[in-house]
Amino acid sequence: MNKNRMLFICIICCLSLTAFSQKSSFTTIRPDLEKVINDYPNQFALIKGEQNQAEPNIIEYSSKVEMKGAVETKIIGFPANKKINWLWEAKLFVTEDINELKKQYKAYYNDILGKSLFSKGANNSIRPSNTYSAPSEELRLWSNQFHINDATGEFSKLVIDLIAEYQNFEWVVYLRVYDKEKDEEMRPSKDTNDPWRYGTNKNQ
Repeated sequence: MNKNRMLFICIICCLSLTAFSQKSSFTTIRPDLEKVINDYPNQFALIKGEQNQAEPNIIEYSSKVEMKGAVETKIIGFPANKKINWLWEAKLFVTEDINELKKQYKAYYNDILGKSLFSKGANNSIRPSNTYSAPSEELRLWSNQFHINDATGEFSKLVIDLIAEYQNFEWVVYLRVYDKEKDEEMRPSKDTNDPWRYGTNKNQ
């Protein structure tokens, strides 16, 4: 009886340690996200690393801010209407398991949500743009967006976008930070003299 009881206790302890290990494996991204947000008014100029090879009409840099555990981080520029729209992106993780996707995606969502920026105070907390939408196998693309509680300030157009996308039989989760422009400002320019669109600008 005592042996059975000891065995039962050992099993419970092992299960508890495993659960604790899985729960404690998540690392907060808040400090690194704040670094990215703080450089948003500068169009991420201070955190740009080396320039990378990119597709035509796209400018790409590595990011000096690298989130722990992320597969890749980069800064992408999309030339349009004589300006460049900049986007910071982290590929957070890749998985084939839909249950793992749901768990990790919600953990990142909760990590981003609600807290005030460390350097900005309570008036600049991160808020969801809509109610939470959980990923499922029914759609190949899911997105939950956040904004900063800064209606008239320099962060009023900032968007934080947590995306789950099904690619090549895997789920890929991205975190993106960018400026929400009006539709007419985002459209590619038809002006052939536009140096950003047609590659004649040398000061990228």
